[in-house]
Amino acid sequence: MKKDVPREFLREYEERREGLDSELEYLKDIVVLRLGQLNSMKGTRARLTDARVKRPAKIWKKAKDKGYAPAEAFDKIVDIFGFRVVCNNLSDSEAVIEMLRQEGGVFEIKEIKDMVSKAADDGYRAIHVRTVTRRFHPDHQGGTPCEIQIRTLAQDTWARLSRADLYGKNRPQTIAELSKALSKQLSAIDEMAQLIRNELDKPAERAQDIRDSDPVSPQRLALLSEQKYGEKLYEWSLHDWVLNLREAETENIGEVRTLLDDGRLRKALNRIANQIRRYDLDDREWAVYSALVAAEVSRSAGIRAVKARIQREWDEITAIARSQVLPGSIDDFMEELRTGSISADCFSVLDCIGTCGRCGAPVLESTESVMQSILEHYGTDTHEDELHELIEKWRFNNDYSEDGSFCGYCEYQMSKDD
Repeated sequence: MKKDVPREFLREYEERREGLDSELEYLKDIVVLRLGQLNSMKGTRARLTDARVKRPAKIWKKAKDKGYAPAEAFDKIVDIFGFRVVCNNLSDSEAVIEMLRQEGGVFEIKEIKDMVSKAADDGYRAIHVRTVTRRFHPDHQGGTPCEIQIRTLAQDTWARLSRADLYGKNRPQTIAELSKALSKQLSAIDEMAQLIRNELDKPAERAQDIRDSDPVSPQRLALLSEQKYGEKLYEWSLHDWVLNLREAETENIGEVRTLLDDGRLRKALNRIANQIRRYDLDDREWAVYSALVAAEVSRSAGIRAVKARIQREWDEITAIARSQVLPGSIDDFMEELRTGSISADCFSVLDCIGTCGRCGAPVLESTESVMQSILEHYGTDTHEDELHELIEKWRFNNDYSEDGSFCGYCEYQMSKDD
């Protein structure tokens, strides 16, 4: 009960709460983005179903049981932050763990507790990844403890059906035994589901040969992709392509070839991709997007649909990139400009880095353009005069030209030519 929590601890909790909430929102964004990327790139099916800051009474109960002082609790209790990720399959869980390992700048893994191969005494199965967070603690002297629970659908089903009934200390033995039996049955379902997933993860069965008159099928599309682009497709990666082709009522392989050979459309979509993210479509994207254009009511509507999709995906990526790289406020940004500690990455995520009109080297855009991007990001129009001066100083100290059109070397060479 909250009334049993010492006031000293509650004050400590309230002082930290705003910072914890801010950090939690950042971490949620990172996890959701990375899971989305796993889903689209590798066919992993995993979603974040819960993320929270542990309530003060629960933190204090654990701290008291372990003999921690109030301030120590926030560094030593392993689940100040709690995340739950639910996956479709056992192999999806492994992919999520690998993703967390690669996010060393955000999560530092301390322990991985496997309760899948050997369930807990009550039948609970999951993987608990104990970490400390790093984004808000760049000096690595501290970090907020965070526990990430990774469950399959079957494991999550058991937890929802059974675990609430098992928390009581005086539970009937019958309930305990039935819950263990249910855990074993659901574990067997997980194993069967994994066998299905293993089949899907094999390279798509492809036809031995295809003719333009052949009806569209995943096997023929797999062979077509390999013939045209030299890439083997997986079953999960065919899903989006097949879905859009069906919507477009594409009947045979010849019609698919016609879509893929539409060079004018690909150039148009590449221009859109370059305007938004500055690089072309890859072949997998092109296959899906050409089918998407065909599925819409008109070519122009299809192009708009592709543009909206690329923009939406790119906005998600840049939003996370900006939150990782940029200082938290306009005042912090200006302070880093004053000290010269701001990096070119900050200007890059603000989309202020262009290319030299002569040699293609990276250049900083005009001071006015850079200033506008900074002010728009932070939602303010204050500090304009000082910000202008600081950007000009940073530009000079880092050898960027004045107007953002050419690099310093080319600008010098052109002045000589004149």
